[in-house]
Amino acid sequence: MRNRGRWGIRAAVLGALVWLPLVGGAAEPGPTRLTAELERRGFHVTPGGVEVWNRGEAWCRYAPDIDHAWYNNNAPYLVLKVPRAAGSAELVQDFKLRPDEAIVLVGTTPPPERYFAFYAWIASKVYPDGQRLPGLMVAPTDPVNHLSIKTEGPPGDPFGKRVALVFTPDRGTYRSVLQALGDVGYSTDAVNQVVFPASMLNLGDGDAADDFRIQMRNAMWEDGYENAGEAYIRNAPLRMFRVTPRVPVDEGDLDPFPLPGLRIRGTGQSEVYLWNTLGVLRQRILDANPGMDAKDVPVTVPVGYEGMDDLQRAVPVGGDARDAFCLQAGYLPEFLSWDDQITLGDGEFLMAFGANHAATGKTSYMSINVYTGEAKDGKLSIGTVDDRKLSGTAARFLPPGDPAAGLMYAYKISRSCGGEANCLQVPSEDLVKKCRRLDVGPDTVLGLLYRMYLEPATKSGAAMQEVLYDRLIKFSPGKAAP
Repeated sequence: MRNRGRWGIRAAVLGALVWLPLVGGAAEPGPTRLTAELERRGFHVTPGGVEVWNRGEAWCRYAPDIDHAWYNNNAPYLVLKVPRAAGSAELVQDFKLRPDEAIVLVGTTPPPERYFAFYAWIASKVYPDGQRLPGLMVAPTDPVNHLSIKTEGPPGDPFGKRVALVFTPDRGTYRSVLQALGDVGYSTDAVNQVVFPASMLNLGDGDAADDFRIQMRNAMWEDGYENAGEAYIRNAPLRMFRVTPRVPVDEGDLDPFPLPGLRIRGTGQSEVYLWNTLGVLRQRILDANPGMDAKDVPVTVPVGYEGMDDLQRAVPVGGDARDAFCLQAGYLPEFLSWDDQITLGDGEFLMAFGANHAATGKTSYMSINVYTGEAKDGKLSIGTVDDRKLSGTAARFLPPGDPAAGLMYAYKISRSCGGEANCLQVPSEDLVKKCRRLDVGPDTVLGLLYRMYLEPATKSGAAMQEVLYDRLIKFSPGKAAP
């Protein structure tokens, strides 16, 4: 596991104001020189764009065409946009790609945080019967995350470093782009190759071609880097280009990459040895709430666990994550969780409990996210708690001195915490002030998403058979005796 104290000390010494100029120095991608060199090599270079988008905020202010927040965390996200075609000024999230083209992304990685990654998704797929499946959003290759990424800096420190990624189906195009990057000052050993595998894709620019999307995910700035992180999002030092041969490569001269191998999930070490401790924790939670009616809430199987499974079953998951392991509870229909019984009436609350997967080493971070599940209520994140606050919260329920206490958590979720420790109030008073449109009442249907990202040992998401699934109990005031 990462030594988080190291980042805390570094933050205290450097501080955000000192760190940001260092980013600026490393961030200079030389887009003009790179463009000139690529053009000299016979490519047409069309610049893309990087935009900031907060769908949750847009829903809260009644933005046109935003009918719900799509489970947005009410925070700004980076949106990477690609020119629709060579020479086009129109920038789009979902794009088509010729078999001889490349998308090039250069710039600087984010400040220290618990996770970041670049994903290359099949946004929509045309199947052999000619039918297009929109909203698929599955990646044929592994994400390039902060543990696997190549940067121009010392190993083990991927933050605030110059970076280059080349997304392409073709070896020949990749070699030419790589040489151009080297000629303008990039270390060719530090360029990240991301393959669009032609043998399973419909490439080209026609109606029968697949659509793709390149997405950046990031989470949880390290202590002391919050301001630097927000500044990075507001003005990201990233540049994106569509690189197209001026003379299309003949089909017989193409040199497509094969489908790359995937990182293997799992280490053979399981959290399930904590099963009996989980049972004790559950019973102690029940015992601590006498007079309350308790109902175990089912937690569903993972969704988006393996994108190639979803692709073959034609399941539009809206964004798979081989870097993650996620569980759902309640009403999140887009994630195939259909239990619409989670509401929080007056006096009712939820208890989420289980293994702190970051403490066990199964994930780099974990979080519990509460959403309004129905479109009329916004499908908006109304509360989040992560492993930093979950740490140690099970100790009050487990026997004194239990060695597993530091590996477990127990956290209350309520519409009214009243200042109670280890309680997530949904929504918070701050969110209610920011989002006047939001109205969470006793009949609002809720859903929960348990996110667990990146097992350090494998640089991939945890294997499902090695994860002790999180649990959820709903407590309601007991009925008075007749």
